[in-house]
Amino acid sequence: MIGYCKDREYMAFVYEYMAQGTLREHIAASGRNGGCLPWKQRLKNALESAQGLEYLHTGCNPPLIHRDVKATNILLNARLEAKIADFGLTKAFDYHNNTHLFTNTLAFTPGYVDPEYQATMQPTTKSDVYSFGVVLLELVTGKPAILSDPEPTSIVQWARQRLARGNMEGVVDARMQGCYDINGVWKVAEIALKCTAQGSAQRPTMADVVTQLQECVELEEGRAPSFHTGGSSGDDNHNAYGSAQSTDVSSNTAFETELRIPTVATDPGPTAR
Repeated sequence: MIGYCKDREYMAFVYEYMAQGTLREHIAASGRNGGCLPWKQRLKNALESAQGLEYLHTGCNPPLIHRDVKATNILLNARLEAKIADFGLTKAFDYHNNTHLFTNTLAFTPGYVDPEYQATMQPTTKSDVYSFGVVLLELVTGKPAILSDPEPTSIVQWARQRLARGNMEGVVDARMQGCYDINGVWKVAEIALKCTAQGSAQRPTMADVVTQLQECVELEEGRAPSFHTGGSSGDDNHNAYGSAQSTDVSSNTAFETELRIPTVATDPGPTAR
């Protein structure tokens, strides 16, 4: 947060401008750059988002449950750094006093909802973990949380069936044209399946997810570069995204470094000072 404005009955928070829009736009290749988001950039954004959620779950007292984690609530700034956005449904959860949080209505977006939360109306930090697992599957496959063809199907069910048969080629986003470390992609897919386990007890914590994603980043960084002939390669797309990362914008660097949590984008209004 950069600051706030209070002008009689008008109030507003001022956050960093997230110039590159949502992660969902980039996964769908409808973002500002238009090209396919390279695997290395997908991994980077996954790790940054996971670090933001880990902060909410472990760095805040009491812990905070976001309750609406999805690819459209992960925003990218001009340097393509990912930050969690939209805290309108966030709730506090007091582990120390064993206080359970019950809700009267489901807050999650279809396709991202934790089945255990849906059954008990009791969200936990593991509810955020489930939703984040769906985001990881979107990054691996390039597909939305709910597939519509031939009939509406959860990406979790769709990917789980294929990965159980060892069919990674039928799951990974073909637009990346093999420009990735296959072991790293498998590892991210496995993390996603663990995050989307039916029971919350079987899911990892966000701290565990951060550690495992860091290992995936190391695998990708250690990969020898691959080359493709003809068409637009993943490396070409990576250069297009890399140029966006070098864009200089004015932001509160100290705040970003200290908290490591993304921000909420708001429309500027006439009351901004």
